[in-house]
Amino acid sequence: MAILTTDALNFARAHIENFYDSDFFPKSIEFAALWHHWDKVLAELTSKNVGKIWVTLPRVMAVPKPRIGYRVVHQLEPVDALVYTALAAEVTDQVEAARIPADLKVACSYRFLKADGSFFAGGNGWMDFVDKTEQLSQKYAFVLTTDITDFYNQVGLHRLNNAIEHADAGLKSWADDIEKLITVINGKVSQGVPVGPAASIVMSEALMIDIDQFTQNAGLEHTRYVDDFRIFANSEAILNAFLERLTKYLYENHRLTLSAEKTRIQAAKDFVAKYLNNEPTQKKGAVLKQLAVFNPYSDEYEEPDPDVDEEAQHEDTVNQVMSVVGDVIKAGVLDLGLARSVIRTAKHNHVVELANLLLANFGFFSPVINDMVLYLHKITDDAVATKIVGALCEVVASPTLDNELVRFWTEWYVSQHNSLLTNPTINKFVFSGPNVENQALAAITQNNLSWVRDHKANIYNLGGWARRAVFNAARILPSDERKHWLKLCIENSPVILDRWVASWVLETA
Repeated sequence: MAILTTDALNFARAHIENFYDSDFFPKSIEFAALWHHWDKVLAELTSKNVGKIWVTLPRVMAVPKPRIGYRVVHQLEPVDALVYTALAAEVTDQVEAARIPADLKVACSYRFLKADGSFFAGGNGWMDFVDKTEQLSQKYAFVLTTDITDFYNQVGLHRLNNAIEHADAGLKSWADDIEKLITVINGKVSQGVPVGPAASIVMSEALMIDIDQFTQNAGLEHTRYVDDFRIFANSEAILNAFLERLTKYLYENHRLTLSAEKTRIQAAKDFVAKYLNNEPTQKKGAVLKQLAVFNPYSDEYEEPDPDVDEEAQHEDTVNQVMSVVGDVIKAGVLDLGLARSVIRTAKHNHVVELANLLLANFGFFSPVINDMVLYLHKITDDAVATKIVGALCEVVASPTLDNELVRFWTEWYVSQHNSLLTNPTINKFVFSGPNVENQALAAITQNNLSWVRDHKANIYNLGGWARRAVFNAARILPSDERKHWLKLCIENSPVILDRWVASWVLETA
């Protein structure tokens, strides 16, 4: 077993501060407490082997897919998220060095370069994937396209351990700790990596190293993005024979299977015409280039041209955003990448005009609920709230909110805007719901003293997330009452994160 380094933990802090702990959930309040007590956190996490750090089960919900069905996603407990991110940081450089060189454009997805808390300072590699596909399509007559079924949830953890050790034999102790940590996170199941943390991208790419090598050893040129393969040859028979070998290799060495629905062999020129050079795809590419430039995490934009009239530029942005969103809706099936890009552009440029259109199509955009809510949260002030409250009341009464994750995000949003909570329908939606964390946010927003007193009386009947949310809400209690109760909680709680959160509130309220 190994001990986390201060450098790795500092990187993990910068990563979570600058980006996220899970791509599918709001960032939890506990991280502010961890940063407040950072010296204590470092001392705790560097004082013992990783295997001795207490780990708990994550939050698990399902996000809607654009057509039908759901994808299971995770949010690790805050300390676990910090440890998992730090473990990824400990192995990232060696994993990257073991991958096929980036300039060959074979393993295109997320080439690792750590900087300022980012694992992906070199970009996400999508355009390399597209460019390599076009290049190989001109060289070969046929292409095999396939991907791995439910990849993240099917990753074998012992095989992941082996892949990390293979990248560098000196990583063996880290590989063991990563396997043990994820196994505990999975409830003792030795399969699947968490969906949501960026650290899981490091794990998935480590697992793919030998699969890329297997394809190269077969003498075939290919390009790959995450688990999406495009393999080229001048003969259908050659590709079909390789497909059989790849299917067997994946099963025998990784217990992975290929998606039958997404596997096909076709003429390379037909593939390019249908998927790369058709009018919708080209229009999408042009729109993405015009809207904004994003890093693999969220919002990183080119600086505006200082010589351009800002008001005219904003009007152009508004028109383009509204036009693109209209086209996205007309398409009938949500394009995740385009939807995320245009909503983030609207958020960055404060395009308030988009709010009612999103709310009128809330169910359609629910697969990007995180981006939609973060946009609404940023643009909402009293004036905007007045304009959207009617549409929002319709949303909270709609079947779309039956989805646990969509409801959670929506509660999180309205709980932080008093101008929305004053509406009886929205207020009831939050306080009659199942999520104590969001009710606690609403209690702080509305200075709802009775709610805090009611819940602090039953604090130890609550789960960890809810319990710490009530600690945070105690900041609205009268000072003597707050100090007495929080000191009592600090003395009696066996959970170190509870104590850190309670003392953070005690010291900052």
